[in-house]
Amino acid sequence: MTQNTPRDLFEKGLISEAQYNKIEPMVSGKIISVFYELRTMLYLGVLLFTGGIGLLIYENIGALGHLISIMLLSVVTLVCFYYVFTKGLTFSKEKVKPPTPYFDYIVLLGSLLFISVQGYLQFQYQLLDDNLGWSTLITASFFFYVAYRFDNLGILSLAITALASFWSISVSPQKWYSGNFLETANLHITAIIFSTALGFIAMVLDRKLIKKHFTFTYINFCSLIFFVGCTAGLFDSDYFVVYLVLIYAGCAFTVYYAKRESSFLFLLYAFVFGYIATTYLMVNLIFDNAPELIFYYAVLSCGGFVYFIISYKKFFKRKS
Repeated sequence: MTQNTPRDLFEKGLISEAQYNKIEPMVSGKIISVFYELRTMLYLGVLLFTGGIGLLIYENIGALGHLISIMLLSVVTLVCFYYVFTKGLTFSKEKVKPPTPYFDYIVLLGSLLFISVQGYLQFQYQLLDDNLGWSTLITASFFFYVAYRFDNLGILSLAITALASFWSISVSPQKWYSGNFLETANLHITAIIFSTALGFIAMVLDRKLIKKHFTFTYINFCSLIFFVGCTAGLFDSDYFVVYLVLIYAGCAFTVYYAKRESSFLFLLYAFVFGYIATTYLMVNLIFDNAPELIFYYAVLSCGGFVYFIISYKKFFKRKS
């Protein structure tokens, strides 16, 4: 659509004058949308507020009464959830539009403050030392309920993270560059089973048309956990063939899902982890006996990656 399109449509009688007056300012640039800018500012506001509360308590832990601090945080948390439960719409399997522009941010604020209260209680009074795992599971269950009740993808991410933590699954950039990643590789079987089970449940919910827009977030988490678990097993287990098969099976699924959702992200997952598995296989079968071939493999694989980046759009244009 060009700037002259609304005028042309109006002159041809295809739109009314009222429609022209609404469309023309947007097409000409006289009116611009700041929707994403405002959303970003609101999210940053929530994060800065919760981070500031935590910093305030940490720096004044001796001056502030612990019970007063916990009570204030609890009151704000309860106010947030009172608001969302009284203003929120009824549960629906479909995507639900927030009743107010700032509704989702209050849900997020209440959930983050809930974690703050729980963490404060644990840090100060060690109330959950003997049942920390079950506390994490309860938190995950609560977040899943909030995510589905109020249709919030951000809380769904918190719920999946908490559920993974219950099974002691955690991956951070520090573990990669500090060399501590493979020290916890004994969790790779748990990671594979957890991600497969959660991904299966997500696809069942998707098939039953229950919050279909949640499926992308589920599969994103599950793909990463699955591939990282398989990669850890590939490098740390004597049965590397099993993990090679699992990685290639995961790549097949992510390619299918990438094509279904027209998502470059999942196609990239399949390429990267498929490349890691193939390289490991080549090293064990060929490069140990012919190391000079590594150079040619590196050149060809780099060329293949460039070709992949350039031509990935054609992948989505192919008929299913």
